[in-house]
Amino acid sequence: MKSFSSSYSSLSCLVIVSLLIISIFIQFSNGSNNNNLIFKSCKEASETDPKNLSYDFCVDSLIESISKNQSSPPPNSIEDLVAISINITKSNGTNIISKISKLLRNNNNNNNKHLIDPYARGCLKDCFDLYKDSLSDLEDATTALGSKDFDTAAIKLSAALDDPVTCEDQFKEKKGVSSPLTKDNKVYFQLNIIALAFTQMCNKHI
Repeated sequence: MKSFSSSYSSLSCLVIVSLLIISIFIQFSNGSNNNNLIFKSCKEASETDPKNLSYDFCVDSLIESISKNQSSPPPNSIEDLVAISINITKSNGTNIISKISKLLRNNNNNNNKHLIDPYARGCLKDCFDLYKDSLSDLEDATTALGSKDFDTAAIKLSAALDDPVTCEDQFKEKKGVSSPLTKDNKVYFQLNIIALAFTQMCNKHI
């Protein structure tokens, strides 16, 4: 009886270890497949627009987002990558709107020794509206994506793409005025480019 109990215990341990190994292998395999999808898709996207779309930026943005949202299902298709990239862009745009609001709010503080030029303040207000419009276009793109209307999604993403450019260009119209949003506009533009490139790829892979 003692021998049987010992054998049973050893067998149970062996089964548990085997299940753990299988579980780790499956997770590693799924993670590898997900990363391969990202690498392959970002490579194809960057080759279509090497001037504006950075392969490294594309890969880093997607992997970082997926690692932070492990409760969400991993991407299994380019459509999934479109949805993820749009969500990344929306989150980034929301943060920029918050930054603009903070800049304008601080500028209204009489104790602030670093007041923004009145012209630049006007630009910031315009940028606030531009980003609001851009986020609305991204919402429309998400709706179109859900209906597999990739053409409409691409149109909406293209519209959203223009807003950070318009925002940045306004500051250049007056000599001596610098934009406090240059980096933000560039990142937002690149994120939009990724979402747009993936959306255009969806039509090719149908």
